[in-house]
Amino acid sequence: MSATKGYYSVIQYCPDRSRMEAANIGVMLLCPDLGFVKARTAAGNDRIRRYFRGQAIDLARVNAAKRAIERRVEIDRESFQTPDDLIRFMNTRGNDILLTPPRPMKVGDPDAELAAMFDELVGGRARRERREPEIPALDQVFRRDSLQSRVLFDYQVSVPVLRRPLRVPYAFRNGVLNLVKPQRFPAEESRATSAAMRLASEGELLHRHPENGEHRQLIIVSAFEAAVVPSDLPTRVDSVLSEFHTRIVHESEIEKFAAEVEQQAH
Repeated sequence: MSATKGYYSVIQYCPDRSRMEAANIGVMLLCPDLGFVKARTAAGNDRIRRYFRGQAIDLARVNAAKRAIERRVEIDRESFQTPDDLIRFMNTRGNDILLTPPRPMKVGDPDAELAAMFDELVGGRARRERREPEIPALDQVFRRDSLQSRVLFDYQVSVPVLRRPLRVPYAFRNGVLNLVKPQRFPAEESRATSAAMRLASEGELLHRHPENGEHRQLIIVSAFEAAVVPSDLPTRVDSVLSEFHTRIVHESEIEKFAAEVEQQAH
């Protein structure tokens, strides 16, 4: 993989910002050209204990803040497109956790680079929290005994032209390779349509560029983060995706989709 430009910030615990004494507890990496953004935080708090020995520290609060950062970056990843987005995110941290200003770097493999930076700047074990499926009902479908042998789990492809990785939790073949990606869209219009456009562009490129003679289709199983959304927003999201050869399956259609996969997957 050729190198591209990335930006990293160090996540720090800083109980007194007037003194600016801080302990590194994680790293965040953004690679706009690859559509990659991820935060990795420490599993333990040994570094904090060493730096602030003898001080009363609410470690439960620190752990909750680390989880919140990782979760926010994962859920709201469409909001991170430029270094300025990292700075805006940094400025929203109002507790004892802060992020350093983003610094540029060359990135080849973003996951490997993030792991290497974590080892160098933080050390110890990275936090490994078991993630719940994006749409539990969909996960239950693909983990049925009757389907498991016909499903590819945690499958990754490279999006043609963009040359960036796309990882989907499920894939199956029925004459084409179907890449199934659950997606919870924001209720806010601009963010939802931005997410739809990114997915649509990836779906179109996968459709237009078979790999080793095999045609591919991106299937988005859609839901929304909020119970109430603008009445026409789901329709607009659907239109964007279908216009670019990307199939849409609504959360309410999962059982119907399950029957189709059961019948066709091989």
